[in-house]
Amino acid sequence: MKNLGIRQRVLLIALAPMTVIALALVSYFTLLRYGDVESALIQRGSTMARQLAPATVYGMFSGNTQELGRLVQAASKEADVSAISFFDRSGKLLASAGVRHSYEDPLPLPDGWQSQSADGEILFFHVKVVQPGFALDDPFYADGEGGAMRPLELGSLTIEISRKRVSARKREILVVSLLSVLVMLLATSLLARRLGKDITEPVVALEEAVRRIREGLLTTRVQPHHARTLQALEDGINAMAITLEAASNRSAAALASSEAELRKQYDFASALLQAQSDAGVGMMILLDGRVVFANEAAVHIHGYALEQLMALPDTLLLIPPEERPRQLARRQQLMESSWPGERSVVPILTKEGEVRHVEMVMMPLKSDARTPRLVVIEIDVTQRILDQARIEATNLELQSQRDEAERANRAKTRFLAAASHDLRQPLHALNLFAAELDSRVTTTALRRLSRQINTAVGSLGELLAALLDVSRLDVSELKPNRQAVALQPLLEAAALNHQRSADAKSLRLAVAPTSLWGESDPQYLSRIITNLIGNAVRYTRKGTVLVGVRRSAGMVRIEVWDTGIGVAPEHLPSLFQEFYQVHNPERDANKGLGLGLSIVDRLARALDHPVTVRSRLGKGTVFSVTLPRAAAPEPKEGDDEQASGARVLLAINDAPTCNSLAALLRGWGYRVSEAMNQDILCSILLAEPPDLVVCDDGLCEILFRQGNGATLKGLPLVVLGSLPESALATDGAKDIRIAGQLSKPLKPARLRALLRSLLDE
Repeated sequence: MKNLGIRQRVLLIALAPMTVIALALVSYFTLLRYGDVESALIQRGSTMARQLAPATVYGMFSGNTQELGRLVQAASKEADVSAISFFDRSGKLLASAGVRHSYEDPLPLPDGWQSQSADGEILFFHVKVVQPGFALDDPFYADGEGGAMRPLELGSLTIEISRKRVSARKREILVVSLLSVLVMLLATSLLARRLGKDITEPVVALEEAVRRIREGLLTTRVQPHHARTLQALEDGINAMAITLEAASNRSAAALASSEAELRKQYDFASALLQAQSDAGVGMMILLDGRVVFANEAAVHIHGYALEQLMALPDTLLLIPPEERPRQLARRQQLMESSWPGERSVVPILTKEGEVRHVEMVMMPLKSDARTPRLVVIEIDVTQRILDQARIEATNLELQSQRDEAERANRAKTRFLAAASHDLRQPLHALNLFAAELDSRVTTTALRRLSRQINTAVGSLGELLAALLDVSRLDVSELKPNRQAVALQPLLEAAALNHQRSADAKSLRLAVAPTSLWGESDPQYLSRIITNLIGNAVRYTRKGTVLVGVRRSAGMVRIEVWDTGIGVAPEHLPSLFQEFYQVHNPERDANKGLGLGLSIVDRLARALDHPVTVRSRLGKGTVFSVTLPRAAAPEPKEGDDEQASGARVLLAINDAPTCNSLAALLRGWGYRVSEAMNQDILCSILLAEPPDLVVCDDGLCEILFRQGNGATLKGLPLVVLGSLPESALATDGAKDIRIAGQLSKPLKPARLRALLRSLLDE
């Protein structure tokens, strides 16, 4: 089987089962047919004997041998009958025909006896001839005396049947069966050979292709066979050959590159070793502690001549006595482990007795010799150690100066924050006075002057607020107070701060209506949106500034669109840096300080609100702020009350500011009560609770820290300024609803929008 080719194996697989099945079926049906023929012959002989016996009754009973002879001759003419013999009761032969082969005594033979000759060619059938009994009907017999005659044996007959014709029939059946099998096997062989070509030819082609590929002929390809029997395998072999060819090409290229690289590295290593001595890198090879090789750098480092170094009994003599035990143990450990040692700084003694320091690495060099050699590489680092000591001293001095500079910077930041905070109060009062003045002027000239005052105060307030925000961020005083925020009033209030600037430039400033709520710090979020809108208004010459909100998978995205001048892509990464202004290289103060987007970035990172920007130069810019979406709180009773005529309690401990703000609120139609200290505030709250409380941050802090914050429980509170986290964490601040916070200096438009929003709720 191992020596058979693929064609022979395919034919064997196709023919072997067919041959076995055909031979089994032919054998089965041939034997079955043999049995049928044999059974038919035996049945015929037995039937003939049984049928002939009654015909001989008369001849035997009457002793008519002539009749018996006629019967014998007639019966002997039947097919396959070779001989017939009739016997009487005593076994005497009465008549016969043919050549007898059986000479058995007929008397002891039983009725229906069958046998065959010694060679099996003759079958013997023996039956008894019996006269049947019959009833006697005779009137001379008395009743009961009549009866029936019993059967009487008259003799017997023997028929001999020849098997020659049956044997010939069997041979005929066998020949026909074998011929049928041969024809069927021949047809099967031809069919298997024809169909096998569709398998053997592709397999042989694949085998040849694999052999050629194995020999390295990677350009070999298998030609597709027309039968497409093994097309997938042919395609796979071709794909494999293509992959191997590509890999071989890459390997050859990589090998060539590696050889070139090795040549370069060899040249480089040779040059490096040659330059090693010039670079001051010493190398020695030790055998049993003695120097057997040293380069010029090693000779120079130790101050010995080469012959003197090689004459030393042990290199430990080059090391101070107190260091020798440690270096000896290190050397023995390296020789046993066969691993290179760590780099270390070791003191050495020069020939003149000077102590120097070298950075040393030792590694064993294995060879066929019994004692391995030790390679020592060393660099003189004495000067480096001295320089390092000087650098450390210098670093300590620089660190001290840096700490001093940081302390000065923190002091500057705190001073700036304190100064900005102190300036807010008079600027706040100035803003209120300007707003009241604007509402009372009657002449055109005074109105123009009032508006110029308002514009100047507003610009000064924006600059001061920006500086204050930056200073707060620098000292890390801002901590978000996240809560559910209605976005529509917040956006409207932020847009209202810049409505006058937009109107002055004939810009359309619009806020798309929305009912969405977000989770954020309302003060910080308002500052972010205000800065983004201000930035959009500042850099938009004509067109629209649109503020809107979009839903986004559990989040809300506030977007500020403008049709301004746009920002070039190379400037986008720097937009959020402090004092960075793309379109204000001359540092015009009317265009801001360049802190707005920096504040936006810091506040957004503190709130964990991602800010993104998209811009096209000359087309416009889109700023987006993404924050978590929040559910709107349940409405409370009395929500439909109008703000008109609402009672507002002003709690401000600065009299001019309190008076001017009270006048401004009364001009808006509110009923105002004033409280300049906490005693008056508590008495008013207990006597007649207002609809809303506007409180200065200083008075609120005093109220919370002294535990009197409970008097404000249940009332919406607007804080002017900002409260420190320590004040909000006191027991007096618990359960207080801070509905909004406005930074100083206060902008009347922003205050009016917030009051209107809160009282409308």
